[in-house]
Amino acid sequence: MIIKQLGRYNFAGSDKEWSVQIRLPDGKWLSEMWPEDKEPDIEGLPPSEVIELIATRLEEWWICTGREEKRERIAYARSVAAQMDHDWASAEIARLEKRIASLRDHLIEQPEQAA
Repeated sequence: MIIKQLGRYNFAGSDKEWSVQIRLPDGKWLSEMWPEDKEPDIEGLPPSEVIELIATRLEEWWICTGREEKRERIAYARSVAAQMDHDWASAEIARLEKRIASLRDHLIEQPEQAA
């Protein structure tokens, strides 16, 4: 599961930030924050690419007290990324097939046009 939300995550400030979170197979989450004006575009991205966005953002921080722990989570995420991509793609296909079936119900049979 991949989630992107805009909210206030710093109790000491009033600035909004984008939070991108991805749930890993072990049930834990990997996440990172972006400023409100630097919204990350994750629409349609597979988990492996979201993991890389998070990894890149982590390395942009000058100071990050949890950097080593996050690097370990990223290493784990990369090790299972192929399976996560497979599961994500399968779920997307199933979702889109349902959507196609739903749209087919709205099609009206067109009479054949005379030549």
